[in-house]
Amino acid sequence: MMGFMRCRAAGFFRPLVLVAGVCSAQSPQPAAAPSHYIEIKLPRWVNSENVFVRYQLVGERYGGWVQPHSGVSSYFISTTYEGRPVIRIKALLYAPGCAIQTLDLPVSGSNNQAYSFLCQPLPSVWIDGALTRMDRLYGRQVKVQAKYVARWAQSFLESDDIVPTIPVGDVAYPSADGRFRLSVPDFSQDPLAGGPDRAGELQIWVRDKTSDRLVAQLIPAGPALMKTRMGGLRILSEYPSELLFAPCAANSAPVYDAIGFARRPGSSDLCDR
Repeated sequence: MMGFMRCRAAGFFRPLVLVAGVCSAQSPQPAAAPSHYIEIKLPRWVNSENVFVRYQLVGERYGGWVQPHSGVSSYFISTTYEGRPVIRIKALLYAPGCAIQTLDLPVSGSNNQAYSFLCQPLPSVWIDGALTRMDRLYGRQVKVQAKYVARWAQSFLESDDIVPTIPVGDVAYPSADGRFRLSVPDFSQDPLAGGPDRAGELQIWVRDKTSDRLVAQLIPAGPALMKTRMGGLRILSEYPSELLFAPCAANSAPVYDAIGFARRPGSSDLCDR
């Protein structure tokens, strides 16, 4: 399935059609415009490069997402599956500073449709963290970022493949002693994510500063009422002044010592639950 976008040029819209890889991060390639689509219009002040769109065409086994691009005013999603228009599309939409939105629209077989993303402003909260096991990072230079895991959205999208995860907040760089400060959306005030029947959590992840490769998930060591079974943080309006986190290895990529031997973490180094 294809997602494509149109960019603004010289005061008018100039068509530029790109294929967004479904469930992949492939570079977009030119493609012919599909005959049926839905247009998602963005507010002028929203940075299109940071917009998240996860969608499901009713009748399609696997969903897809729109690969973001900078400097665009609209995103388009093809509503054709196996050569025929589908009857309905569902989508999860997010932009930084805005509440999460859901889209559930019947699709016309004759007319292409437009949907305006109207941002509902959402405040932020701070997570002040400290790493308890810096040794598990094996001297890597790292950065920290949060993801919102929207477990409730899997049921909404009627998708069995993956649970949508949305990168949220800013990027933090731990100090030499392992402390960091991370700004994340206050999803407790989000009409969707903050609902009592909306299962979701914030997960804190560490990436290599240079390669951007996942290194570890940071598991909170706080009280049980604050953390989830999968090692995330519950959606709260505020968090303790200093949260302790222990790294849980995300992959088994070797780290080499000064002599050149691979240093693999032992079972006791992987994570604390």
